[in-house]
Amino acid sequence: MEIVSLLLCAASLTNALPVIEVWATPVTQTESVSPDGAEETVITRRQLESLNAQDLQTALRQVPGMTISRYSAIGSYGGSQGGSVYIRGVGTARPGGEVRMYSDGAPRESGVWGHPLTDSLPVDFAESITVQKNPHPGERAGTFGAVEVESARRREDGCGGEANLAYGRHNTFISSVSAGAKESGVDAYGGFSRKHSDGHREHGRAVLNGAFGRVGAELSDYARLSFIYQHTDSEVEDPGEKGRPVPVHNRFDLSCDLFNVRLDVEHDDLKGFSLVYFEHGDINWHKDHLTDGVPASPAGVADTAWLNWGSRSRYGWNVWRNLHLIGAFDVASEGGHTKNTVFSTGKVPFAYEGRFVSASPYLGARYDFELGDEWHLVPGAGVRYHFHEVYDGEWAPAVSVKLRREEIVEFFANASRAVHYPGIYTRAVADDFAAGTLDAETMEYFAGGVKLAVDDDFDTMLTVFRSEVGNRIDKTANGYLNSGSMRAVGVESSVHWRPLEDVSLFGGAAFTEPQTSPVSRLPRWTFTTALSWKICRYLKWNIDGQYTGRMNAYSVRSSSESADLRKIGDGFIFNTRLAVPLEPFLPTEGEIYAAIENFTGEKYEYYPGYPIGGAMWYIGCRVRF
Repeated sequence: MEIVSLLLCAASLTNALPVIEVWATPVTQTESVSPDGAEETVITRRQLESLNAQDLQTALRQVPGMTISRYSAIGSYGGSQGGSVYIRGVGTARPGGEVRMYSDGAPRESGVWGHPLTDSLPVDFAESITVQKNPHPGERAGTFGAVEVESARRREDGCGGEANLAYGRHNTFISSVSAGAKESGVDAYGGFSRKHSDGHREHGRAVLNGAFGRVGAELSDYARLSFIYQHTDSEVEDPGEKGRPVPVHNRFDLSCDLFNVRLDVEHDDLKGFSLVYFEHGDINWHKDHLTDGVPASPAGVADTAWLNWGSRSRYGWNVWRNLHLIGAFDVASEGGHTKNTVFSTGKVPFAYEGRFVSASPYLGARYDFELGDEWHLVPGAGVRYHFHEVYDGEWAPAVSVKLRREEIVEFFANASRAVHYPGIYTRAVADDFAAGTLDAETMEYFAGGVKLAVDDDFDTMLTVFRSEVGNRIDKTANGYLNSGSMRAVGVESSVHWRPLEDVSLFGGAAFTEPQTSPVSRLPRWTFTTALSWKICRYLKWNIDGQYTGRMNAYSVRSSSESADLRKIGDGFIFNTRLAVPLEPFLPTEGEIYAAIENFTGEKYEYYPGYPIGGAMWYIGCRVRF
């Protein structure tokens, strides 16, 4: 009963989410390379608020090396890249899945289509978002890159809550509320969100609902058990390519439930996690034409239901002096059914049901050689083996090395091979044309670079990389085939700097040269700049901008996407946000804010034929109690 009473009390939420004590730059909090060679970018709650991020795309679009697609300000039309994120040109194939997404360690994707749906990962209750830019089999299996959303939890004794309410252009309404409590090692946290927008074009309406709950218990000083539940449902309309008739039916309805039980261990000699997850989802894709790109195809609905379950574990063990062993094991069962139904006749021209089971153990090691009093040389190596009930097994090795001097400078290099298996639907379509010929996609990757931290107020990182995708699965006139490839070299850099106590800056740049042309979602140049300034006690200002060079992208849904690449022009988009803190005026934490996306009115598009409608403004209030 003590927990129940705590949930009803009014207290500060200061410790419910992580508070960055020193300083926080806009866009990202850190860029780093893990001890085993995973290149990671972390975005915390502070950056999500300063970016006025309503979804994953808004949160990640400014990260160097990443691009996005979207139709409108909110809502991700799940059919054919209507709302997606891409890492260095990876994540564009369909059915896709080369970029994997996770909620608190649990993989999120349709078990039939084999690719993630970004509306199933709301950021309203996110504590942080981690982007893994390179394939690293020791960190995450079966992916060429990853995005993980870590949900909020109460970390200190007490209780509190937070509410956010905003209204924007095109009758856009944003709302969320959450609350949590902790006492005697037991904590609880939960919330709800709802978003609505009419969109900037006819037939562009979107409605998104989300719910989240977490209960955790500290089993000991170093072990913690949590149960996490997430529910999302959405309805998002497709306004269609500009210049063509407005769609009549095109709407993507999604409903998804995730259950996750997770054990975390944080001991001096043993650190890691184990989890068991269960996900159920439904898609009702209402379409003007059941066969994409074929005007004679009848109107109908594609109904999909999937059921995924599995387990993941990864532990690091300091076995002797500076010798560290890493073990991981993933098991996944993914599958479901899909069918097309013609509205006018009720006929079912296509239906398929299937399930894949896979398992992938990993074993690795690293050793810390102390070179004098300040320098450390840390080499590491590991390998994961993928077992699959349908496709051939594949090895995924990785090696890395770091040379660092305390926390000031570190040089790094890593190489890896990653494996990504086709999904259920790919196999179903391929059976009609090329039964048994599909193989797993692979990526060969190498990178090197340096990170420099001059002091607490300045750090910078530079990475040079080369990636090569083999056996890439493309959609062709003869179905899905391993007919594609992609090779690219690139350079990425980022800078965090606080020149004054109340001013922090971020700068980022990426240059990528595709060696197989054309490649979708791979601009040659991108530049990002951002500023956070506490002008005075009563006013905070954030501004960010990004230049994205010209690139290729798939156009509207067609019968052969691989032959339907079109160019998207370059553009420089600025966003800004002004906030007035409530603390100087009221006995509560929070702020009143106004945010404008694309305040210069730049004409641009993320998807060919889908222009974004000028400036988008929001006025809102966030209160913590």
